[in-house]
Amino acid sequence: MNADPRARRIAVVADSLLEPLLDELGAQGYGVIQLPPPGLDRETTLAWLEQVAEHVAEFRRTGYQVVLAGDGLYAEELDALGLPQYAIQPPSTSRLIPDT
Repeated sequence: MNADPRARRIAVVADSLLEPLLDELGAQGYGVIQLPPPGLDRETTLAWLEQVAEHVAEFRRTGYQVVLAGDGLYAEELDALGLPQYAIQPPSTSRLIPDT
């Protein structure tokens, strides 16, 4: 039986940040819970956020580290979860420097 590759770490990730962060989070051993994308009706969004809150509570109850990689879209709703912010590194600019 294989060990859980998530290393007991979960990141709650904004839809807008999911694609750019997915590889990094996986490499660091995080499982991912995606936040709802913008544009959904309010009822669907609230139901999605309720499920996220339930999952977060269960992961925390069982000793997982849970962090937030948010973009501010659901800041008010997510404040109640009290998650620390995942440190998002700025993109490397080394590839933007012309060869000399």
